[in-house]
Amino acid sequence: MSKSSVAEAPSATSGNAPFAATVATVSVMGVLVVGQMYVTIPLMPQLADAWGVSTGSAAASTTAFAFAHAVGSLVSGPLSTRFGRRTVMVASVLAMAVVTAVLPLVGSLVPGVSLRALQGLFAGSFIPMAYAYLNARFTPRRASLALTVVSACMGATVVVGQVEAQLVASLAGWVWVFWGTVPLLLLGAAVSWRVLLPEGRQDPDPADAKGPSRLRAALGGRLIPLYLVILVGAGSLTAAYTGVQLYGPPDVAGGGAPLLALRASALPALLGAVLIAPVLARVPAPRRAAAALAVTAAAMLAAVFGGDDAVTLGAALFAFMAGFSTLGPALIQSVGARAGAAAQTTAIALYGFTLNVGAGAGAQLAPLFHRFGHLALFLALALTLATLGVARGARASRTTSRTTSPTA
Repeated sequence: MSKSSVAEAPSATSGNAPFAATVATVSVMGVLVVGQMYVTIPLMPQLADAWGVSTGSAAASTTAFAFAHAVGSLVSGPLSTRFGRRTVMVASVLAMAVVTAVLPLVGSLVPGVSLRALQGLFAGSFIPMAYAYLNARFTPRRASLALTVVSACMGATVVVGQVEAQLVASLAGWVWVFWGTVPLLLLGAAVSWRVLLPEGRQDPDPADAKGPSRLRAALGGRLIPLYLVILVGAGSLTAAYTGVQLYGPPDVAGGGAPLLALRASALPALLGAVLIAPVLARVPAPRRAAAALAVTAAAMLAAVFGGDDAVTLGAALFAFMAGFSTLGPALIQSVGARAGAAAQTTAIALYGFTLNVGAGAGAQLAPLFHRFGHLALFLALALTLATLGVARGARASRTTSRTTSPTA
């Protein structure tokens, strides 16, 4: 057998998946799926009217999605072991489409929040399997680029989901924010089934019988700090945008175009993160994570002093999203590297769990403050502590590398 034929043989790690088609499919589906978490932030006044509750109570719709999303992330690992990643991803999107179609038909808080939780549960089964699929199907160098692009697109849903919801609700009514998504989810499921490669036969897991050991490895002391960092980062992200909706600058208090422009101001930062992904991939992941956290902390500190001005707050949100879109890929790569091949899928599922717990907690954190500046100060302090922790870990890693490199 020639070397070329060996290189072309199907393998979970040989890079045999079509790169452009796979990354494009997973990115678009990630925007559709994760975007549903954030569409209810600008819809809180409409949901409050439809369900007969206060605007603050309507924030539970975001929290329910995020917490259930976290549970779905944990469940996805065992399901993928039995049925394969592609099957879990596509089935979860189909189930999510059904729930999304029913959601606008309910007229009170409890069933509405319950359906939002089901949405999040099925969405949670998609995201970690998407990351695990990219790690498995591409070589490390290409996987780094793929993860950066996909993570940036999913990070963009914080902005895209809100902008899309505000536009659609103003033009066609809030119910079409959900009903308009249903055919897109169904089409996306069909395309995903065609583009993604089957997992059952091509990706056997030699550690199938070692679930407890994989879980212990995924909960190791070197990984827990990374989970805590994404907990803080995701919570800060959701809290900041929920705070903008609840008590943003007077210039955008009436909603409409000013608030839409404020939300959309962060989109160029997300596009920039995708464009410079190949350059950032050369920087070690721990250093990237520390630098990204420092940017988010500085952005929230700027919002403390200028949060009452729409232009200043827009600049702060731009900087925050630039940092956050870089933080995600760096943490995913760090989690995968520290977990090792056997525990990688479990560790990424736990990463998704903590990310969404943070996002859900952030939605409930924002209403506890009565001014955006107070909320921004709290977030700036939390992000600063996370930055110091990651920077310390990065220095320790460099010291260890220098110590062991002669032996290696």
